[in-house]
Amino acid sequence: MKKVSSSKVGGLMAFAKKRSTCIGCKAGLSHDGAVCKCCENKESQIYQKEISKLSTLEEKFSRLWTQCQRCQGSFHEEVICTSRDCPIFYMRKKVIMDLNDQTKLITRFGVDNW
Repeated sequence: MKKVSSSKVGGLMAFAKKRSTCIGCKAGLSHDGAVCKCCENKESQIYQKEISKLSTLEEKFSRLWTQCQRCQGSFHEEVICTSRDCPIFYMRKKVIMDLNDQTKLITRFGVDNW
C-alpha cells in the first residue's frame, strides 16, 4: 500500500503567495508600491493613464445612472432597480465593480484622493 500526501487547503494553491505586480510592466514587486524600479521614471505617465481610466469609468457610470433615473421617472431619488431583464442594470453593476478595482489600483500609488 502506497501513501500519497495531499494538501488539506487545496492543491498547488496552498503553496502559492499573492504578490503585487508593477502596473507598468507587470513584474513582481517585493514592496507594496505601484511600480517597479525600472518604471519609476514613468510613474507619472502611468498614474495619469490610470486616472484617465478612472475618469472614463466614472463618466460611464454617470450615464448609466442617469439612464436608470430616466427609466424610473425621477432624477431626485435613489435608483431602486433590481430588474434582472434590464441590460443597463448589469452594465451598471459591472461598472461599479470596475470602479472599485480601479480605485484600489490608484490607492497603490499612495496619493491622497481629493
